[in-house]
Order: sequence, then C-alpha cells, then structure tokens
Amino acid sequence: MGAGKCPFLEMTTVFFCKAYPTKKIPVGKGAAQKSPCSTPGYSDCGLFKERTAPEKDVEHIRGFLLKTDCFFHPRHVWLSIGKNNENEVRLGVDDFTQKLVGPIDRVSVPPEGTAVKENGVCFLLQSGERVVKMVAPADGVIHTINPKVAAHPALINHDPYNEGWILSMHLTGEGIKGLYYGNSARRWLDWEGERLKRMFASDLGLTATDGGEPVDGFGGRLSESQWGRIVNQFLG
Repeated sequence: MGAGKCPFLEMTTVFFCKAYPTKKIPVGKGAAQKSPCSTPGYSDCGLFKERTAPEKDVEHIRGFLLKTDCFFHPRHVWLSIGKNNENEVRLGVDDFTQKLVGPIDRVSVPPEGTAVKENGVCFLLQSGERVVKMVAPADGVIHTINPKVAAHPALINHDPYNEGWILSMHLTGEGIKGLYYGNSARRWLDWEGERLKRMFASDLGLTATDGGEPVDGFGGRLSESQWGRIVNQFLG
C-alpha cells in the first residue's frame, strides 16, 4: 500500500460562469475524501497499476497475444530480426497457433544448413496424432534449432514468443517482404480472431470462446474433420 495520495491526483479550485455553455464542475471536499485517490488505497486502483506498470512488448488482440516487435506471416509464423545482423532472424509460431494446435509434444525441423523457401513447409508441429505443417515466412538457410524446444516442445505453448522460439535462419533472396508488423499486424490478428469466431459459429455450429475470448487448446474440442478445416483455413 502506498502512503498519502495518488501522485496522478490533481485538486484545484475551479471557477465557472453559469452563462457559458461548457461548465467545469469542481469536486467537493466530501467527495474527494471518500475517493481512494486521496488515501493510501490509491495503489490498488486499476488505472494507477496500468500507468505505473513497466511497458510490455506483448498486446492482447481478441484474446490472443501479439508480440509487437515481431513480423507475422499470414499463416501465423512470426519472425524476429537479430540485433546485430538484419539477415539473422528467429522463427516461431504465434499464440493463435499454439491455442489451435493444443499441447505440442513434438517439433520436427530440417537439419541445420537446410535451405527453405518462402511459403514452403519449414517445420512440423505435432499434438498427439495431429500434425501441422508450418511454412517459412521468407527464403533462408536454417542456422540453429532451439535445443530447449527440441527437448521440451511444450515451451511453445507456455511461451511462444520467447523461450518457445523454434529455429534461427540466415535470410537469402529479397529478405523480408509481405509480412505484417505494428498496426498492420494488430489489424490482421483482429480480423483473424473475427474470422475464427464466424467460422466456428456459421460453418461448424460451435462456440470457440469462453467469456468472449478463445480458450487454450480450443482445437481439442473439434472432430478431426472440423480441425482439418480450421487448420487449412488459417495455417495450411
């Protein structure tokens, strides 16, 4: 609990003319005393916590996490550029993918040194008997396979953008093109969330959300044919 009053609180005396159309109404002393803003309880205020929380590079879009400093392929693979070399990048799958695929128990990646083509199959995700082919977001040569993910594929579910990165590669050809970033990534994921909701409701006759947001592993609620249709629409 903090002490005193909220540092964002401003208390001033306001004078206004009754004839002027826009009036500023001052808060009386009694109302101010009842407000948590002027008590040690201000630190429990949601707005105070939001304003004082450290900046994050992950946002919530329609119930899915979006890492704001990544580039996104339309088939839900992310790409992150290296700090020291723009041609060295890391790849992984986004939160949308891990929620759809469900508990990931195996990742199959070509050997280091393998050349991959943009939109060509780059690696496989497996959840039980279900296998998903994920594409490369750009042309490149596989450099490193994340040993942590190779040993513990569930890291992709728990932390898809950080510890759950899958491989790094050296970009070739024209490098990055046609990927979503920043506001375009936000708009894209917002549309994907809406498209998923509509497909569940109209095409499958199901509800994919709990309280308005997708739930983890919602793909597990689908039959094999339903799941295949969803995967082909969004990841295939």
